[in-house]
Amino acid sequence: MLLEAVFTCLILLLLSYRQHRFNFAPFNWLSLLIASFAIEVVAAQLIKGQHYHLISSATPYIQVIIYGCLFGFVIKNARQYKTFVIVGLGFLLNAIVIFANNARMPVETAMALNRGFTASIKLLKDGLIFGHQPLTIATKLPLLADIISLAPPYPRPQTLSIGDIVIDIGLILLTVELIVKARKVQKNVD
Repeated sequence: MLLEAVFTCLILLLLSYRQHRFNFAPFNWLSLLIASFAIEVVAAQLIKGQHYHLISSATPYIQVIIYGCLFGFVIKNARQYKTFVIVGLGFLLNAIVIFANNARMPVETAMALNRGFTASIKLLKDGLIFGHQPLTIATKLPLLADIISLAPPYPRPQTLSIGDIVIDIGLILLTVELIVKARKVQKNVD
């Protein structure tokens, strides 16, 4: 659902362009956010190939680096933009369940099974989706896991966690905060 939230944020920014003209204060330590996503993308690609065992065994360390970058980025920007606290809360909820379950996000597979997404379930069970594993009765803190299913007719069927939803809400509120602050600056200039 992250893509949908980002798309919503972009639409809000474009619709309100006349009021702010993208005149936002820059984010601090943006490189940490970029690094966290880049590390996850690289790990997700490497786990599918000949580096499976290396990435699989290093997953806890990779997750520490990813979440360290994310929390550093949030902390550095929370003073300037208060809604970063909500985004950070979403990251924290995801980190809690991930680190409670061997550095992997447990995923409820019922919707995928019911809808015939057997290839995705096979990848998940084989450990070929970086940082994820099937939800089982042994899962710790299952309420925080990926248990909220968006099934068809939703165009992008997926399973989300409470943390994912909090992150999405935080991103939309951050966009609104950016627009409001930029409008104030624009009014003072005019």
